[in-house]
Amino acid sequence: MTLGDAAATASDPRAQAFGYAQRRTWVFFAWWFGAVIAIPGAVDAALSGLLGQDIERGIFAMALGVGLSSVGWLVTLGARFSRKLPKPATDIPRVDQALRTNPPAIKISAIISVLIVAALILFVPEGKLPELLPIIGFVAAALTSITGGMAYSASVLKNSGELYARWLEHR
Repeated sequence: MTLGDAAATASDPRAQAFGYAQRRTWVFFAWWFGAVIAIPGAVDAALSGLLGQDIERGIFAMALGVGLSSVGWLVTLGARFSRKLPKPATDIPRVDQALRTNPPAIKISAIISVLIVAALILFVPEGKLPELLPIIGFVAAALTSITGGMAYSASVLKNSGELYARWLEHR
């Protein structure tokens, strides 16, 4: 960061709100990464159980995901309930870029997710679909969870001014 960048950041009234959004997103993703494993695990276990298959893989993924989510939640405990003002965002041009690029990235992620799952279903060898359906469900749930996390993060960034103002009122 150059001196000019620091001056621009200091004078940008959005820096504090973007800093709050960054903290809130960090707190979210600390536990969401585990959920991205647990949710597909639940789908895998449910589909496996419905199809009379072994649910162990899904149960393991759920347990691993819940464990990782719990650790993430605990690690962010201080930031989650902090009343301290957030550090102002220091790279406003990058935040502006994210505001422009996040919506198309989310749409592309959703489209690619659908295409991947459709391809998996279409190219499954004949007679193997019941056997592979839990794995396809796992992939679909994982891709959907990742896209959902991206959408949440983009929403927090987009609405950072309003969210920050509300946080200040309740602080």
